[in-house]
Amino acid sequence: MIQEVADDFLLADFGSSVTAGAVVGLGIMDRQSQVMMNDQVISVEYALTVRTDLFGDLGYGQQVTYDGQVYKLQHEPLKLADGRFCVMVLEWIQAVAAAIQATVLADGLALVTSDGLMVVF
Repeated sequence: MIQEVADDFLLADFGSSVTAGAVVGLGIMDRQSQVMMNDQVISVEYALTVRTDLFGDLGYGQQVTYDGQVYKLQHEPLKLADGRFCVMVLEWIQAVAAAIQATVLADGLALVTSDGLMVVF
């Protein structure tokens, strides 16, 4: 109990709300990195530091909401140091859909699903 209060205290100053399913907590978005191929950005990844006891059991593809934005988990969270905190590597779902939409508008038809994914015809 005391440890959880101390962990939340560390996140409270710089953190924002994180939600994954029914789990709610705080997290700190650390950085973004771009994955490039042939001088084009094909993916932007974000690192989100959260408490392991709350978010450590999430798996690939699960959706995480941070500060009102929806992200997709790229792989299982990576534990830091003593394991009380972990880093989730995320991809911003809306950014992916927007990039696909920009390409598709020039090339043909597309269907956007309710979760923001785009199917190209």
